Amino acid sequence: MRSAVIYNYLIEANIMATIAILLMIPLRRFLRRQLGNTALCFGWLLVALRLLLPVTLPNPFIASIRSPFAADAAIRPIAGQIKVRLTDALDFLAFRTRGPVAKVADRAYEGMYNANLPILLVKVWLAGAAAVALWFLIANIRFRLKLRADRIEPISGQLEAQYLAMCQARGVKPVPVYFTDPLPSACLVGVFRPYIVLPLTASPADAIRVLTHEICHLKNGDHLWSLLRLACCAVHWFNPFVWLAAGMSRTDAELRCDDRVIHDMDAAERQAYANVLVLAASRRTSPGVGVLATGMTMTGRRLKERVASVLERIRPLRWLTVTFAVMASACLVGAFATSEMALRPRLLTGVSELNPEQTRIADEEAAKDFARQVWALPQLGGRSFDQAPVWEAWDEEDMDTEVWFVNALDGEGGYVLFDMGFTVEGYLFGLSDYKRLDNYYAAEVTFGGEAAEALAEDLRAFVRAVCPGAAETMRSFRIPLEYQNGDRRAVDVAFYDSEEPGDDNAECSVYFTVQIAPETVITYYNINHGSVNGNG
Repeated sequence: MRSAVIYNYLIEANIMATIAILLMIPLRRFLRRQLGNTALCFGWLLVALRLLLPVTLPNPFIASIRSPFAADAAIRPIAGQIKVRLTDALDFLAFRTRGPVAKVADRAYEGMYNANLPILLVKVWLAGAAAVALWFLIANIRFRLKLRADRIEPISGQLEAQYLAMCQARGVKPVPVYFTDPLPSACLVGVFRPYIVLPLTASPADAIRVLTHEICHLKNGDHLWSLLRLACCAVHWFNPFVWLAAGMSRTDAELRCDDRVIHDMDAAERQAYANVLVLAASRRTSPGVGVLATGMTMTGRRLKERVASVLERIRPLRWLTVTFAVMASACLVGAFATSEMALRPRLLTGVSELNPEQTRIADEEAAKDFARQVWALPQLGGRSFDQAPVWEAWDEEDMDTEVWFVNALDGEGGYVLFDMGFTVEGYLFGLSDYKRLDNYYAAEVTFGGEAAEALAEDLRAFVRAVCPGAAETMRSFRIPLEYQNGDRRAVDVAFYDSEEPGDDNAECSVYFTVQIAPETVITYYNINHGSVNGNG
């Protein structure tokens, strides 16, 4: 796998997810009551999906930010812009500073071009991800071993009967429950074979309330959420906002669990449940973010807000929740739209021959009239003769036949905007659209496949219309060059009189430059002398 593929994914995922995290912070602070905790958890799910899914969707506008200085087509526009900006910054430091900073910047600048720096950074990322994953693994193994060592016995008797009845009432499949000592707070442990641990010191009344809380965690799938948070932190360990989001989403999952617990409770039951929360908070210990376990502990201002939410049982605004879900989902789709559209350029075909009766073009006015027909062709952008202030035409004897040349200028004696050449019989053998040819930068050739085959067939149809005999020599083709400038892309297409363009004896018969984005237009066209007379 190329490092460019990894950078595309990491850069795009982190930029989009970080923006979403920064938007989630004020939503949690100011609109929690109106949106509800379930909606906020849904928002965190979308953030996690963007962080973890290496998926891209085509975007017709993303090509507009592609830098012409990032010629490697494997680097998509967003990563390409960052590469160019980073290279510029390193170049500035290398030439405008002195000492160790300049040396480091100069080495990094060289490393950007010989790929040593990107490869090194990929290795650092992989090492960091492996280290964080190993840390999570060790933390979970130690936590599970300690719980197993401190396990006393499974619940039984009346508490077990109450627990099974509560699971049935809430539609949850019961999981094993064990008394454990010492244990600061009850928690749901594990992912694939979860179980619940209870403090041995819990009173019978508090125990069933705590079990209700943990069963609601199970019903909400919070044990799976824990795994999702760990995956995000391991893959994107270098982004502090991802760690911040992991902590915030864990808090929101606790509050969402409270909402489910108190859904059918009266005021007295909610008061008793709030007391359990306060008691759990007094122990000030709960499993960390890196442990696959839930915990009831929450302290400080967050605990006050949590208790107030339990006592008041605030209900969110349904219309606002639905609006948020729809808009957030649409934003997620947009966040994945970071790749360029697959180009399938086509030229409008079906143009009849320009001069089917081969009427001789005998004078300057007839040459200009013929030029009007040529510039009106849709394959050339459908230009009007009036778009250039000055037109001039002259005839010459060249290539064993009489030919006409027509130029369009931006003023008397000014810059040539476009020109063309054709025989007196009306066979078009060359044209150049200088306005469209300007301001392109050479890029890596990536255009090919079925799209290139379709374009080549369209170019053959064009030649059959403007110089019929020459089309017989267009037996094979290749694309030697590609150009770009922002969302503008163009390719050179060379046709050969042999079935194999790589044949040493093959001669280039027709050469085109075609703008393939944002619209498909022929900007340069030239026919080899041997085919100008239209007889092949």
